[in-house]
Amino acid sequence: MEKTSVMDRVAKMSAIVALAALSGVAGAAGNPVFAGLLEQAETVYSVVDTQLRDHPEMLIERTYDGEGVITLAKDEVEPGPTLIQGLFPGGAQIRLIDAEGRELHRWDADFFRIFPDAEEFIPAHRIPASKNHYFIQGMAPLRDGSIVLNFGHLGAARLDRCSQPVWRLRKPAHHAVTANPDGTYWIPSHKPINETPAIFLPDGVTKEDVEKRSHHTYFHDTVMLLGADGKVLREFSLMEAVYEAGLENAMFDSARSNFADLTHLNEIEVVTPELAARIDGVEAGDLLLSLRDFHMIVIMDKDTGKILWNREGPWVMQHDPDIMADGTIELFNNRPGTYGNRKPGSQIVRFDPASGKTEKLFPKGQDDYFSSEIMGAHQLLANGNRLITESMQGRMLEVTETGKVVWDYRLPFDDTYSSLISLGIRLPSDFYEGVDLKCPNANFS
Repeated sequence: MEKTSVMDRVAKMSAIVALAALSGVAGAAGNPVFAGLLEQAETVYSVVDTQLRDHPEMLIERTYDGEGVITLAKDEVEPGPTLIQGLFPGGAQIRLIDAEGRELHRWDADFFRIFPDAEEFIPAHRIPASKNHYFIQGMAPLRDGSIVLNFGHLGAARLDRCSQPVWRLRKPAHHAVTANPDGTYWIPSHKPINETPAIFLPDGVTKEDVEKRSHHTYFHDTVMLLGADGKVLREFSLMEAVYEAGLENAMFDSARSNFADLTHLNEIEVVTPELAARIDGVEAGDLLLSLRDFHMIVIMDKDTGKILWNREGPWVMQHDPDIMADGTIELFNNRPGTYGNRKPGSQIVRFDPASGKTEKLFPKGQDDYFSSEIMGAHQLLANGNRLITESMQGRMLEVTETGKVVWDYRLPFDDTYSSLISLGIRLPSDFYEGVDLKCPNANFS
């Protein structure tokens, strides 16, 4: 992309802001020409943001001090390297780090390099304006050093160990990548609004309203199965499934909050025999889905795409439901602050579909407070510890069953902002055994 000096950008923006101010004054005086310019204020803001932004738009100001590994109890952590995915200094990346925070390998997720033909399949207004206007979320590592990942609501790809595309999906993909034993992948996707039947729209809302309101997201979520070669094998409409299941209460509440992002599908898990045994009418192989804006988890029939079962909170805006060995479900309960200055903090909770009971697993006390208003993930480790991704704060922590923090890793973006860690995964120590991950010209400094 063309590089522009800071002074050039400031000069351009000064002229734009001056024009916008003049438009406001003249518009107030009734001048129709400048009143028309005033209606383009949103476009002006977008141009200003693109020209002057020096960090990814999703980042928040730093919550924690320190950088790298702050806490390490070597005898208590689960062995193995950790994959972290997100927006880091240098751009969208996936990094492999050891217990001491040393970087072992890096995959570069440059959207513009991997999708130079984006204008052929993405509407112009949805193509990122710069490297600061997109994110990556959802990944599945392979033992040969390659990795499958999503570019948020833009596409998906499998990158080899040197970040070169093995295959690309030129279709919106988002949030999660669930690898199956047969080499296929379940990934959330979308249908464009012009392919969405009008009966799925909230009363009084048009397709034009939805498209104007949405930015990163799409209205019409789908559940997509990809082959090992990245080709689409199957796709179910989540909007159709929700509509036919008659979930009017959840649809009504979500539409009042954000009619342009009704379901916000953020995870797909494959139902195990143990979970199926706890819910009548569900079979192993069906799909457990997390619908964030419904505060709901549902199970979809793997063959028909129909919803077989659903359960709404007590969780709020949840992410990452994981199926445990006993068939219970553990999830990241985001609990974003919604009332005044109240910040309730996030939780990891366990839900038993058979009894309907929910149990808080972490935090154990007030000193264990953590929070990620969006995103967030967790992983139960082989030694009983839990790896928690506090996404927006750029932090990962490993805690024991009693709540003791045995590993605390923090990654600031700069002196002001935290990096965004969309997902962290602890890998077995031998995951890349026999694989040389080194690449020519690799520089992790």
